[in-house]
Amino acid sequence: MVKKVDEHSRNDAFCEKTSTSIWQETPSTTNPYTVSEARCHGYEHLALINNRSYTEVLFLMFQGELPTPEQHQLFEHLLTSLIHPGPRHNACRAAMNAAVSKTHVSHILPLSLNVLSGEQGGSHEVFQAMKYLQNNQQVTPRMGAQALTQAAKILVAQTDEGDIIPAPGFGTFYGSIDSYTQKIADNVFNHCSPGPHLRWAHAMLDGIDEVTLSWRIAGLAGACLLDLGFTPYTGELIFQIACAPGIAAQAAEKSNSPITEMPFLAEENYVIK
Repeated sequence: MVKKVDEHSRNDAFCEKTSTSIWQETPSTTNPYTVSEARCHGYEHLALINNRSYTEVLFLMFQGELPTPEQHQLFEHLLTSLIHPGPRHNACRAAMNAAVSKTHVSHILPLSLNVLSGEQGGSHEVFQAMKYLQNNQQVTPRMGAQALTQAAKILVAQTDEGDIIPAPGFGTFYGSIDSYTQKIADNVFNHCSPGPHLRWAHAMLDGIDEVTLSWRIAGLAGACLLDLGFTPYTGELIFQIACAPGIAAQAAEKSNSPITEMPFLAEENYVIK
């Protein structure tokens, strides 16, 4: 029996032109498909090129206004902190493997950023960490620490494999504290002006003394991005942009290398079920 489908018009009225408040282009008088002037949120593009940094203009595009000196400093520190996920990160390994496999260069960064999009160590963990921090701003850091500790103990009792991540952005890293992310966090606190989300997360982690939990890079990135006024949606995008240079550089380094330059799983490690 064929199921009858209820078909009807939605009566949606589609717009006739694409609109954006981010970028304005004034057509040339001689050719309407070329540009005589471009503006980003009202700021003339050439003036931005000559007077502002890449970090400031990136902030402007997403936020609609140039950053304050304090915001600029924090954003600059964050972007530089995230510039390379590390050669052990799956996204970097994907880029290197693709490069030695002679994948077309135009495809390497897209496929690697797709690997970077995961929920553990990827951009979606940043999205989830930002949601977690937003949802817990009315909770005291001490209560947050207690809840995180209790959740971690439950996870430890349930499994003896993998990392313990009781909340997105916070937990273990390869089974222990992520010491390098802690150094980055300390550096941010020493050189920038932390906002409410950074201070809350820092105080929460200070309240944990029974379980080996710490910042994960997604938690630190998420806290910084919230303090800079980014939403979880835009924060996830910024994280991908920030990590792209290191991933691309790893691919470029391997571009002229033979396929044997990267490890290949031994036959005994393949399991057919």
